Amino acid sequence: MKKWKAVLKNHSDVLGNYLIAVLLVAGISIFYRGFGSLSHISVLLSDLAILGFLVIGQTFPVLTGGIDMSVPYMMNAAAVVLNYGINTKNWNLPTAFLIVAAMTLLAGAISGFGIAYLKVHPMIMTYGMNSIMMGALLSWTKGTAGGFTPRGLTVFSKAKLGFLPVVTLFFAAGVLILMLVLKRSAYGKRLYAVGNCKRAAYFSGVNVKAVTMIAYMISAVCAAIGGLIMSGRVGQSYLGMGDSYMFITLAAVAIGGISMNGGRGHVVGSASGALLITIVLSMLTVLKASLGVQQLLYGVVLLCAIVLEANKMHFRGRRKQKS
Repeated sequence: MKKWKAVLKNHSDVLGNYLIAVLLVAGISIFYRGFGSLSHISVLLSDLAILGFLVIGQTFPVLTGGIDMSVPYMMNAAAVVLNYGINTKNWNLPTAFLIVAAMTLLAGAISGFGIAYLKVHPMIMTYGMNSIMMGALLSWTKGTAGGFTPRGLTVFSKAKLGFLPVVTLFFAAGVLILMLVLKRSAYGKRLYAVGNCKRAAYFSGVNVKAVTMIAYMISAVCAAIGGLIMSGRVGQSYLGMGDSYMFITLAAVAIGGISMNGGRGHVVGSASGALLITIVLSMLTVLKASLGVQQLLYGVVLLCAIVLEANKMHFRGRRKQKS
């Protein structure tokens, strides 16, 4: 009993997010009955898989005290390169997946290398990588959309077990794997150490640079998976398909209880933030809110999260001084 009470106390914010998500669906269903139907919940869960992968990937750079601004064109590049290669270069699907995986890991490694070894600010480095990916795609495809998504990926992205999308189960498996990485692996412990205090981690024998670099590689891979699932859902790829996700991922991470200063949080919390944002986005669509209102909402959420985090740090500092 004491163990469960401790779990509830330590994870009250995350559990609260899941409860709010249920209440939001129930509340909006009173006015829009179809919102809570199984068919619409299935759509929400499919949307969650796309945003969820982007968010749990973003979690790793944020845990180091950094940020990944290359998410939009990382996911865009994965979808466009795969589709364009298959449709115009006659790649087969396994070859296309291997090329996309290599490209993604390389881009993440370059971002991580610039941040960890060259001391470039994370925001500048990753936003620069986002611009590089955008320019490379425009140059390679000559501005074309990339073509239709191969049948295998489309079938996987749209498959269901009952009303439950297969991609949602895939996302749940991803959350479980990354949760174990953070909580059970040596890398996870080192990542939290780096996020809490890089200097202390360094003097404890942690390879701070390697840990940071790997975090951005994980983020890149997760962004690519999200892009491929989105391409499979839509049935095609197009330039700019990831543009709207720049600040959504940060808002979801903040809602999920991840410290924007690094060192605190977990992927289950990030998943709860992604779920809340997915539901809110659907609500705004139902209410016919403009894109400007949506962007305003993300900015307010992110700003509030940063202010709350700053107040928490100030409060913890005062408690330490008193003790």
